[in-house]
Amino acid sequence: MRRRSFALVVCAVLAAAFFVVLVVKPGGAHLTRTVDDLAELAAAVIAAVAGGWRARQLTGRARVSWALLGLGSAAWAIGEALWSYYELLLGRDTPFPSWADAGFLLFPAFALVGLLTRPSSAFTGQRRLRVALDALLVSASLVVISWVTALGEVYRAGADTWFAATVAMAYPGTDIILLSVAVIAIAFSRTRNRSGLVAVVVGVVFLTVGDSGFAYLTAKGTYGEVNLIDGGWVAGFLVLALAAVWDDVSADEGQVREMRAIPRVALLLPYAPAVVAVAVVLNEVAQSRLDTVAAFATSGLLVALVGRHMLVLLENRTLMSRIAHQAFHDELTGLANRGLFADRLSHALDLHRRDLRPVALLLIDLDDFKSVNDSLGHPVGDEVLVRVSERLRAVVRTGDTVARLGGDEFAILMEDGGDPVDLAARILAGLERAVALNGRVLPVGASIGIAALRPDDLPATAVDMHKRADMAMYAAKTAGKSGVQVYSADLDRAQGGSLDLRAAFAADLHAGLIDVAFQPIRLANGRLSGFEALARWTHEGTTVPPATFLPMARRLGCLPTLDRVVLAKAIDHAAGWGSDVVLAVNLDADTLADSDFAAYAIGLLAGRLPTRRLTVEVLESGLVENDHGALSTLGQLRAAGVRIAVDDFGAGYASLVRLQALRPDIVKIDRSLLAALTSDSPTPLLTGVAQLAHQIGAIVVAEGIETDAQLAAAIAAGCDAVQGYLLGRPTSPNGCLELVHDGSLLA
Repeated sequence: MRRRSFALVVCAVLAAAFFVVLVVKPGGAHLTRTVDDLAELAAAVIAAVAGGWRARQLTGRARVSWALLGLGSAAWAIGEALWSYYELLLGRDTPFPSWADAGFLLFPAFALVGLLTRPSSAFTGQRRLRVALDALLVSASLVVISWVTALGEVYRAGADTWFAATVAMAYPGTDIILLSVAVIAIAFSRTRNRSGLVAVVVGVVFLTVGDSGFAYLTAKGTYGEVNLIDGGWVAGFLVLALAAVWDDVSADEGQVREMRAIPRVALLLPYAPAVVAVAVVLNEVAQSRLDTVAAFATSGLLVALVGRHMLVLLENRTLMSRIAHQAFHDELTGLANRGLFADRLSHALDLHRRDLRPVALLLIDLDDFKSVNDSLGHPVGDEVLVRVSERLRAVVRTGDTVARLGGDEFAILMEDGGDPVDLAARILAGLERAVALNGRVLPVGASIGIAALRPDDLPATAVDMHKRADMAMYAAKTAGKSGVQVYSADLDRAQGGSLDLRAAFAADLHAGLIDVAFQPIRLANGRLSGFEALARWTHEGTTVPPATFLPMARRLGCLPTLDRVVLAKAIDHAAGWGSDVVLAVNLDADTLADSDFAAYAIGLLAGRLPTRRLTVEVLESGLVENDHGALSTLGQLRAAGVRIAVDDFGAGYASLVRLQALRPDIVKIDRSLLAALTSDSPTPLLTGVAQLAHQIGAIVVAEGIETDAQLAAAIAAGCDAVQGYLLGRPTSPNGCLELVHDGSLLA
């Protein structure tokens, strides 16, 4: 800021001193002429040096832009040096045209390319057509103004040769083009610090005034040896030097990357010179002085105005189409949104009511999507949603409507026939392939509910269809996820009590009326090693299976509460075993994410159960390794002596990264790796998983042992312990005591 202020003061003092000299003329006309020529040369040199200095500090297009502005100033300085040579050293008038004119005319050429090279959204992408029309509009306006005020006089004054006339016309002509581009550049700028760019435009304006004034006064024969119009060149180059000091091209580069909305000034500014031009033309017409060239330029101005209005109309039409699309489509996936889907569903139901056309609604809800958002973050979750939407588009028919209703919930509307069950099967098949993102492989599953109306079915409302599909989808999720359920009247009757069931479960959980069963875990030699605690719930005398109440607990968001109840009751029972039996408790990722859970668990163990006798099992599909809160909880538990186990390993999101992050003490192999065994020989995959676990120092437990062949295969693969119905079904706390007192516990 101090450097900018200093530069402004210096340039202002120099410009003021120069104008004082031109007015006062100390030492007479010859000395004033000498000061005039040398001041113009010095100002151009200062601008050239400042432009080169700024270019050295920048990179890319910004460097090229300022290098060209510096070169243009240097070329003008060379021209002024030649002019001064004739006037001051040779003592005669500079011939016209001469090499000095070549230097002068190189400035607008270099400056024009420099402005077009400058990073700016004005010269990027689809805005180029608008900028071209705006430049034509501004140029035509300035031509009209300049022709009436100066350019026409220069032309009518004539010249000795056509070449001299061309050079004379080139001065104001190139200035008009340069000034038009400068005006457009400043109009499109949206940066907060526009002082540098504004200074460039002001400098160009001063130089244009100097060129046009010189050309006009020379044509009129009233220029004289010294004229105040020369101050335009000195002021112009000093302001360009200030622009080099003030400019912040990096802000313009950020603007280009963001492609922000067109500034309002960019829409209105090109009309300002057009208004002035029209006023000038009307004045000429009123005084009957409008010549052919001015009339022709005015025609070009009108064409530019019409073209710009046509462009505005086309852009507005495109904008309205884009707004209409955004109003009825999901911003993330591009699918139909809830509003458009509701409209099409209502229309389809009207056709069913009137023409008996079949209608089917498929409601699709991704399984365990919350864990992806919580563990990996919403950007990853959004990318998963985009990939899912692409797969949905790939399997539907052309006339089907695919929509994202919100979150991870999608819907498909089938009209005019088709088998919705077959479509649901294709959807699940399409989702079987895991999504690969940033080196991670994320499994994707979905539960699908179908509500269909055949031609002979009674009409239904959109609310009815959504309710039926949602009921079917929830039934599919309760049945084990990644499945399909078609709505039926029987399902409606069964689900009629589901709300009561959920209310009863929530009430019993709050009251602590959840039981715990224990399944034994045995070493490979058959000796008892420990028990895994399993939640059990009985409602109105009937045992509700975990496959029913666990998804219900997740849907109600009370799994963390359930985990705390099970842990507390399991520790109560294990404390009475009076031995070194190990207690294993499975905990959900949401439970572990609670920052207070570690202290809660350690507090339950205090004085009742040694921490080394508790094992916390983490589901292999829980994605906790990217949840800092869950990792912190596991770290605190491990530091206290609690052992960490990865449950259901091999069933889902298995990776070496996960094992490295969790550093488990125990790896429990999922039952799916043993279910297909028909002999007592282990598969290479089973053996490989066991060896991998051993290499990281973990104990290997095989789950789901139900046959002698599976037991033999697990032992042959190198598993250290086994668990399953063959070795003991879940039992009551009293049953645990009997097993412990049998003396079969490993010492």
